[in-house]
Amino acid sequence: MSILRLIPTLLLLASGLLAAAPAQPPAIQDIFADPEMQAVQISPTGRYLTWLAPKNQRMNLAILDRETRKLRWLTDMKIESVVSYVWAKPDRILFAQQYGGREQYGMFACDPDGSNLLVINKLERVEATADGMGQGDAPSGERDLPKTLVSLLPKDPDHILMNRLRGNSGLGDVIKVNIRNGREVVHESNYINARVWIADSAGNVRVAICTDFTEPVRVKYRSSGKDEWRVIGEFSREISMFFEEASPLEPHWRPSVFAKDGRTLYVKSFMEHDTAAIRTLDPETGNWGPVLFHHPRVEPGDRLANYRRGGLSSRAAVDGLIFNPAGELAGIGFTDDYSEVKWLDPEMAKLAKDLDGALPGTRNQIASSTADGKIMVILAASDRDPGTFYLFDRAKQEMSVIGRTRPKIDPARMAEMRPIRFKARDGLEIPGYISVPAGKELKKLPMILIPHGGPYGPRDTWGWNEQIQFLASRGYAVLQVNYRGSGGYGLSFQRGGYREWGGKMQDDLTDGVRWCIEQGYADPARVGIFGASYGGYATMAALTLTPDLFCLGINYVGVADLELRAGGGRGFTPPRILEEARNITNLDPVKDADRMSAVNPINHIPAIRAPLLAAYGKNDPRVRFDQWQKLESRLKQHGKEFEAIIEENEGHGFRKLENKLAFYAKVEAFLDRNMNIPEGRVKVGTPVPVRSGD
Repeated sequence: MSILRLIPTLLLLASGLLAAAPAQPPAIQDIFADPEMQAVQISPTGRYLTWLAPKNQRMNLAILDRETRKLRWLTDMKIESVVSYVWAKPDRILFAQQYGGREQYGMFACDPDGSNLLVINKLERVEATADGMGQGDAPSGERDLPKTLVSLLPKDPDHILMNRLRGNSGLGDVIKVNIRNGREVVHESNYINARVWIADSAGNVRVAICTDFTEPVRVKYRSSGKDEWRVIGEFSREISMFFEEASPLEPHWRPSVFAKDGRTLYVKSFMEHDTAAIRTLDPETGNWGPVLFHHPRVEPGDRLANYRRGGLSSRAAVDGLIFNPAGELAGIGFTDDYSEVKWLDPEMAKLAKDLDGALPGTRNQIASSTADGKIMVILAASDRDPGTFYLFDRAKQEMSVIGRTRPKIDPARMAEMRPIRFKARDGLEIPGYISVPAGKELKKLPMILIPHGGPYGPRDTWGWNEQIQFLASRGYAVLQVNYRGSGGYGLSFQRGGYREWGGKMQDDLTDGVRWCIEQGYADPARVGIFGASYGGYATMAALTLTPDLFCLGINYVGVADLELRAGGGRGFTPPRILEEARNITNLDPVKDADRMSAVNPINHIPAIRAPLLAAYGKNDPRVRFDQWQKLESRLKQHGKEFEAIIEENEGHGFRKLENKLAFYAKVEAFLDRNMNIPEGRVKVGTPVPVRSGD
């Protein structure tokens, strides 16, 4: 039994924070509004609590001084939100901001009282803080590409190490930045084609992952900052494009972080295990340590950490490494059906058990802690519960509520997300989830398939998802399929999706729907599909290649023309080396011309039978706006039923609150009109067409 005890609430951000939720389904505003509290952190000394919260319809940075009880805003952003932040020093905070959906990030620093605002990395526009200490507008066109953290240099009170990229090459020098006055010097000149730098706990840059795409990927190491680099690992150049964002084609290993001793490397290795293992490596001798973690079905770590933008996420988080306050490896996280941790530190294992005992019914994680580990921020959340933050005093064994992320959400009225597994047509087991509306029996429900984006690397996971809960609260069962190509299930599973746009990846989605119909879960006349990015392509492929299966489709910033995507759009031709690397995973427009044509939605618009809702941002750097322009032209040409939402100042997805709310209001109306379709519009029980060669 847990010995923890809950004490009265520490902080309520709104008077209605703990009020009972209304009896009606939650309003769109309640589900999609920016969280009342997000990313809560305790400062290294424990004096301050910081978090992101809505102000001016944007996410801003708030701070509570625990000694004076003074609560204030550190930022007053009105155009763009603060997207991430970190306590770089006990008295200095770094925060990042994106501009216009272009995936270009500015980075800033300030003191806990909001003073001494410093622009470390310019945006196109720099906004003022609450104290009016803005730096004005940056000159037109003068903006840097994002910098990424290499080391916070915990023993240096003034500096951090960052990777400053040179143009579009992906190569960058390590620069040493004074985050109090902005002065910077080149700390490590990149003459070795390094794309990733790894520093030890003292801030010495000693490992680099190197390639220029024409040569093999080489892991280089040096004993100290003054020694010469030497190669300790080498892999073929074909994996270079995917070394950071996805599992490549062949077995390999990847350094993650130095251990406390400053010599041992923690490594994620695919050399002996398809789903990878966490091991140690002594780079001085080349000796490998024992396997610390391996799971037969999934990889260690959080694959989605690769896709978090802003440059403030930890590399160790990608590989699931969890360290105790003393800097020793305490546990390794992984995600199978649910997120779990294998604890290596008995004290941390006991703490986790005590937390679970005190907070039953949720998945509980340490979100932040003081430098000495005596005070922690705990996040308790689940599939139905968006989360509550607690402050935990380890010495007193007491927890107090800081605040809830979405106080208007009643977890009891939210949908349960159930893990599933089904067999694809070729016998491969495919994992996924079905979310069931609260109070509904999973029997012949209207269902919406949501294919995730990527496609290579990301995967769907169990937990709170505002889009899923919105759809379920409107009475729809929601199907998520981790089709082959998804990340986290090992090399073979991800490799099985390469070059399978419109092929086996699409078949897995189709087979998931057919399985739900066979199980009696879904009404075959009321199945829709709603996907973003690659999921938008999957939506268009579903409506054109299997038109009898779906009664509607929602294409959110999705690819509609594979040939336009392959060419980069608007006459842009990628460098030959990058094009070769991309053709490892994607269809080649020359070699695979016939196959690409067969699965290219833009070529099959006449086959569409269901109404379509499309949404695109004009600043999208990933799925360019000309994808929509061509799709719109073809839809009109063939007289197809469609609606469209185009946003001028958005990119790959709508981030601004007013645009997001307007989008989902239109989604709700579109579903209301088209999901409850008359009998006969879609042939109930019609077999799914099978392509030639299957």
